[in-house]
Amino acid sequence: MDLKPEWRQKYDILKSFIESNPEISIGKWETSIPKSLRDEFYSRFDQVRNAFVKSWESRFFVDICALGKAYVEAEERLFKILALKKHIELQVDLATILHTPHEGMMRLIYDRLFELVQGKITENDFERVAQENLNQNALEMFRFGYELWAAISIMLLLDPDEIFRVSLDENDKPFVSELDQIVIGAQHHHAAKRIPEFILHSKRVNAYIAFKMPLRGEVDYYNLPTELPTQRMLRDRTGDTSMALADRMIFMSVIQDLNNIPVFAELHERKINSPDLTIEFLMENDFGDTKAVMQIQNRADIMKPRLGGNIVLMNQKSLSGNFKIKENLETFSVGIDSKLLQPIIDKLI
Repeated sequence: MDLKPEWRQKYDILKSFIESNPEISIGKWETSIPKSLRDEFYSRFDQVRNAFVKSWESRFFVDICALGKAYVEAEERLFKILALKKHIELQVDLATILHTPHEGMMRLIYDRLFELVQGKITENDFERVAQENLNQNALEMFRFGYELWAAISIMLLLDPDEIFRVSLDENDKPFVSELDQIVIGAQHHHAAKRIPEFILHSKRVNAYIAFKMPLRGEVDYYNLPTELPTQRMLRDRTGDTSMALADRMIFMSVIQDLNNIPVFAELHERKINSPDLTIEFLMENDFGDTKAVMQIQNRADIMKPRLGGNIVLMNQKSLSGNFKIKENLETFSVGIDSKLLQPIIDKLI
């Protein structure tokens, strides 16, 4: 009786296919697969990945599937309401996981399986490393995906009817222009100024809302007391962090006049223009992490949001209601229920 896991059985089939086709040459440093055999090769290759992901047991996979469903529904609603020409631009791995979670997890072990086929690692090595990759990346992708879902859900709760891109003119003054696609974290490039990514008009608030999702790490350096010349040079080169896939927070400010768009930070001049609200995200286990909580407190102290800072617990099941862990910093248990984000939005009214 064959007690091999299904993925190993599928891998045996892949190995047999390679061995029966000597035209295929796969070594540690060179790979040659004839065009006529590529479809069959990758079909068997994908069957191994598919079987491995099926055997992977993790609570995060269930959470990712639920999140992906909620994200796609929210994105589609926003897409239609604002008559956007394109859906939200996402990094490929994250987009795949949110839209097709199983396929997304398969992508995460592609390189590991190819290393096995090349003979760089053993089957036992692959099993261990692929499992570690899935566990680590599932949590990471859940965090990223959740932050995006929450951002879209907040936009929907604001009942938007217009949306604009924010750019800088020749005098580095912010102005609005037409926007046909939302790209989270893609502000107009400027080495020193941090401006909103976009502004939407909220029928619920009856005002314009400036919206930005900067990197958490970037916010920590908004008001460094000193900066070495080398640090300034680096910041000049990497001021636009829009393409980085990293944890983000949310800034929101109510503005009545599109001619008076806030510049949230002037990095070189050490000037901060406090947003009305800031929103950060924690997992349940993060909440007991003193260092993580202290970093959030530090960011709140830096930005000094006028209506307070907010923490959203992404997967907290036991916490009911909301509470403050310090003055001017409130925590909300939300999970994947957009209605529970409403009390944060109500602060803007």
